[in-house]
Amino acid sequence: MPPRIAVLHHPRSFFPLDLFEQVGDSATLVWVVGAPGCDDAGDGRLLRRLGTVVDITGLDLDQAACVLAESDPEGIVAFVDDCIETAAGLAARLGLRYHTPEVARVLVDKRLQRAALHRAGVPGPGFWAVTAGQSPSEVDRLVERVTFPLVLKPAEGSGSRGIRRASSPDELRALLGSDGTGIDCILEEYLPDDPDHDPRFASYLSVESVVSAGHISHAALTGRFPLADPFRETGNFIPAVVDDAHHRSVLAMAEGAIAALGIVDSIVHTEIKLTPDGPRLIEVNGRLGGRPPFVLRSASSANLFEVACQIAAGTPVEFAQLVVCAGVGFWLMFQPPMAARQVVAIDGLDEVSSLSEVDSAVVKRAPGAEVDWEEGTDSTVVTVRGRVADHDALAETIELIRRTVKIHYR
Repeated sequence: MPPRIAVLHHPRSFFPLDLFEQVGDSATLVWVVGAPGCDDAGDGRLLRRLGTVVDITGLDLDQAACVLAESDPEGIVAFVDDCIETAAGLAARLGLRYHTPEVARVLVDKRLQRAALHRAGVPGPGFWAVTAGQSPSEVDRLVERVTFPLVLKPAEGSGSRGIRRASSPDELRALLGSDGTGIDCILEEYLPDDPDHDPRFASYLSVESVVSAGHISHAALTGRFPLADPFRETGNFIPAVVDDAHHRSVLAMAEGAIAALGIVDSIVHTEIKLTPDGPRLIEVNGRLGGRPPFVLRSASSANLFEVACQIAAGTPVEFAQLVVCAGVGFWLMFQPPMAARQVVAIDGLDEVSSLSEVDSAVVKRAPGAEVDWEEGTDSTVVTVRGRVADHDALAETIELIRRTVKIHYR
């Protein structure tokens, strides 16, 4: 019998049917809905078709653990940061493999994570913690201490939501407000691009790692397309464009960060910037990345969804080397301009869908739908997925897709 794996469901997590199909026969899913911070339980009828549903709405962790225990889970996973602490609390009470509550807290709070990585000597940007509601004098002292340009990030969050750039004291004061920001934040030194990086792609990447009973191995290096303002992602591709020197150093950096944070059983998604001074760590996500597992599957037989369930169930997993890919898989996202408020029309999708390199072209926001850049990467209007022979073909295909798809906005 496949192991029963509890999945902390969240509206920004994987679509349940997608996850169910990717997991296949490797696990029986127990959908846990109603975790703190999750106001949308999704389509309960669909979830019940795909497995057992356990509702923990309004329960504290002790009560939730008792209710979940009735479904006899053999593992637990969460695919969004919002649910990691709840999953850790439930795992601790049920004796399941997962992050400890202490590790989970550091993973979801960027201030705590950055401090832990700094103590361990993992190279990263300079940083300054910001607490909500600082006084005008505290804001003034902070502005005098920081280095510009810098990036302001909410202490907790994902998907590029709430991330801003400040290039001067006046811009930072405007972001913080006269009485300080209303939420806890972190300020980070802005990391410049490596001048030698391939300009067709972004100067940062992610490492998709597997940590099984404390043993670290790596499945893939994921490349990125250039960001949309201010810091919204526009897509991924696997394998990344990385020379031999950076290949070794980014894997070593990911391993050092995983060890520093005390991660023992999890897939880990580590983002690293390539700078003039070498690789610098952006952040560590103690979960499966949102798009890399799909992109990797498009170019190989590796299934990181199954791996996540295997780790949760205690099955040893190790990758002897990075997954060998047949070509380059990609996932391109069209983000609206910051001035856009509504999608008016979308042209060119039929032409793009007919390309041999394209597997799917999907409208996420149809004409008439509102758009808001402040939703971060979730503001995506159209996604195009596919596979090409190599990185030169990737650059040519992406340019063709961008020329062909025309999105009109109000």
